[in-house]
Amino acid sequence: MLFIEKRRLLSFFMFVLIGVEIFYVSSISGSKGVAGNFLIPIIYHFSVFFLFSFFAFFFVKGKDEIKSGYAIFVLLFSLAYAISDEFHQSFIPLRSPSLGDIIIDLIGISFSILISIFMSKESIRSR
Repeated sequence: MLFIEKRRLLSFFMFVLIGVEIFYVSSISGSKGVAGNFLIPIIYHFSVFFLFSFFAFFFVKGKDEIKSGYAIFVLLFSLAYAISDEFHQSFIPLRSPSLGDIIIDLIGISFSILISIFMSKESIRSR
């Protein structure tokens, strides 16, 4: 069994902490200047939603066997959070919602869930 599967409270704490961080960062006003490197927001969105859904998956799953419902729930919940994050940005000065950001978030979420499932299955095989 994986360390993270045994520590459900840690998964919950990290999941909530990352969710708060996403909300905080999306609350920061934009700037009128041109953004420097266009890769930085892409890497940020992918990474933060990868981690958000990774910890959400292991919080939901805990020590249980993998069920497709867990992956579907985490996917839908994480996607809903990504959409609500973009909606939230529409109220922040010099920020605007972006479908591109949601797509990048969804890619990070999907990779995270696939890797989480793979890690869990490998953990079961190694017992």
